[in-house]
Amino acid sequence: MISPPIFVRASIVSLLCAAVAALGSPVQAEGVLKEKLVRALDAIASGTCPADLMSPLLLDACEKQLPQMQARLTSLGSIKEAQFRGIEQFPNGLEAEAYKVVFEKGALTWFVGAAPNGKLNTLWSPP
Repeated sequence: MISPPIFVRASIVSLLCAAVAALGSPVQAEGVLKEKLVRALDAIASGTCPADLMSPLLLDACEKQLPQMQARLTSLGSIKEAQFRGIEQFPNGLEAEAYKVVFEKGALTWFVGAAPNGKLNTLWSPP
């Protein structure tokens, strides 16, 4: 029997180790940004962008879009619950927690991410 070259065997071993490690990793059952998401959405619905929660770039974007976001959120009523859906990895490499946010008059999917300093740097809902 001809054995495969060393680098092929090493690659196969590496892939198997990665697969086993992935199987042993706990699945994240709950997001860590839920409270910040709800606080940010409540503030936006009230007409303010919470500077204490947002990175400078997100704060700038929020202030520019505040009238549209406020109208969208107030039309849905108050938040009833935010259900963690998992982690989404976008094509640019950014990871964000996904939530189904249930309001009095509907529901929206929201993606929220934070920088290492804890400030939100992603807050987005698809149209």
